[in-house]
Amino acid sequence: MLIGGSSHLNVGRRQSTKTANEWYKMTGRGGRGAYYKSLYGGRGRGRGRGQAVSAPANSSAGPKNWSDLKQILANIDRQQYGAYNQLRGQFLHPELGFKLAVDYVQGDAYAPPSRVRAIAELNSTGIPSSLLHSRVRRIAFADYLTRIAAHLIQDSQLNENAAGAGWSGPKGGAFRINGPGQQVLERNSCVIKLSENTIELRFTVSLPAQGRTILGGKAQQILLDAVPELVQRTLHFSSLSSQDVESHVSSVEEQDYLRSQLKSRGLVAFVANGSVLPRAGGPFARPMTGPKVIPFEIDSEHEVSLSRLNGQSVCGLGIPTGVTVLSGGGFHGKSTLLEAIELGIYNHIPRDGRELVVTDPTAVKIRAEDGRNVHQTDISPYIINIPGGQDTRQFTTGDASGSTSMAANIQEALEVGCKTLLIDEDSSATNLLIRDERMHALVQNEPITPMISRVRALKEDYDTSTIIVIGGLGDWLSVADNVIVMNSYCPRFRNDEARLICQNHPSELQIAERYGNLPNHSFVVPSAVLASKGPFAKRKDFILIPGLDQPILRTSTDAESGIDLSSIEQLVETGQSRLLAAILGNIAKGKRPVTFSQLLPELSKAFEDDGLDKADPSSPIGGDWVWTRGIEVAAMLCRLRGVQESS
Repeated sequence: MLIGGSSHLNVGRRQSTKTANEWYKMTGRGGRGAYYKSLYGGRGRGRGRGQAVSAPANSSAGPKNWSDLKQILANIDRQQYGAYNQLRGQFLHPELGFKLAVDYVQGDAYAPPSRVRAIAELNSTGIPSSLLHSRVRRIAFADYLTRIAAHLIQDSQLNENAAGAGWSGPKGGAFRINGPGQQVLERNSCVIKLSENTIELRFTVSLPAQGRTILGGKAQQILLDAVPELVQRTLHFSSLSSQDVESHVSSVEEQDYLRSQLKSRGLVAFVANGSVLPRAGGPFARPMTGPKVIPFEIDSEHEVSLSRLNGQSVCGLGIPTGVTVLSGGGFHGKSTLLEAIELGIYNHIPRDGRELVVTDPTAVKIRAEDGRNVHQTDISPYIINIPGGQDTRQFTTGDASGSTSMAANIQEALEVGCKTLLIDEDSSATNLLIRDERMHALVQNEPITPMISRVRALKEDYDTSTIIVIGGLGDWLSVADNVIVMNSYCPRFRNDEARLICQNHPSELQIAERYGNLPNHSFVVPSAVLASKGPFAKRKDFILIPGLDQPILRTSTDAESGIDLSSIEQLVETGQSRLLAAILGNIAKGKRPVTFSQLLPELSKAFEDDGLDKADPSSPIGGDWVWTRGIEVAAMLCRLRGVQESS
């Protein structure tokens, strides 16, 4: 056994060399290299560390017996790490009737974890058909199961790695599922396949070892004990609270139903009375609690009502189409309201506080983004005649300013179907929002046409509404259809007062009659995207692309090459960024020009018909992808450096 100090390691190496020579003399094949290749599962000694091995995608062989899995784990205990490859395949549990599929086996204890699935037939689980008859109910139920599984894993501390010290100490052992946050989204951590009559949970497991020596007993605790118990407590409906399940699924279904009413009611957003909008902070943005929390409520004169699924109504603030200004003093809740609205594109879990806040599903939060990459985007509605003579109808830069980045963000969102822009003055380029009379008189050759001059034409020409938080730019009152003022977290319509103010304090605004053109992107993803291991997201604000030769400096000591997603504020989970990375990798493999008008409908249909795995069918089966809109796919591609113009 290769443990202990350096003397033990040296003895072990001499013994290993002796054994290799004896094996070569006995077999007459391949020398010591072939011996080590056999010993380490086909990788050779010291080569290919971290390379995982996948099970065949469409193996015709049936599942092995559960006793086979038990025997394999017993046999490989204390062997070298490569022997874990024997786990590849599927194993049928005799009592519970599920199959454990080991799809992907890590190359060593330091490599990315192995991937396993628990697959059960739907008709053996007792799951009522009422939970599966619509797409939104299936997504909500799968989300519920993922939460239960994540909770059980955390309570059992199965998600913790072995607490070893140094290379030779125990490592691995962590068993995880991609746990959700406050939003209810489609994930491939739990997949319901009606066409195959199956439901599956997908996990990662860091197969445990000490040094490179397999800890078979620990692996048995995970695969033979923990997984069956987890399956019984999640995939067997009798183990669940039917009341809690129905409450979760019905809440999500109702949010979807409320959102579907917005367009016919002439609204872009709805915030129900009683909602709790402030967040307590932390990674999952849970609702604030305590006596100081003020529930949201609109006065009865201005409240609107939407229908619930049961025929009753829910009342609250309805924000109409057009131009809406949200204002109020500092710290009175206007930005909190906008944040709740921007995340109202998603369904939320019950008791989140924002589960009855619903927004136009095409709404996009816009902000300035200094330094972003812009590729051939038509920003001419806002910026023309810049020094140097660059054509702003095909504007390209690797280091955009606040105004050019914000103009590009608006135009790119409109290109892919955004019908509601969400803007906060605090995170905007002020010179793109407005230019007052004094600056207009001083600066005669200003290339920027501020948004205040285009926002009315944007509604007329492209039926796109704007909700903007304004604290100090009073001229925006002149172009607003509605003015909502927040006072101690309470909203009040102040339309009449705003009109009177504009009459008493007139300003000379230059209002454009037409908005202008939208971009039409078509480009080729550079092959360098796939030059290394391909794109990957370890956090939700960045996609790492080792192959690109144009790094982005993140800190003074670290340079990473990839796509900065930090300004795409409607991404809420790392799994969404991982899905975007998979889509990018798949596009790069195709080596074809990308046009949003073709790509985004194709993705939407593929996800609806076949699930998230279609993001990259060639990728090993996994469970860490989370659905995101085509709008975010386009935003990611527009920030990719090194793209080439398609012919």
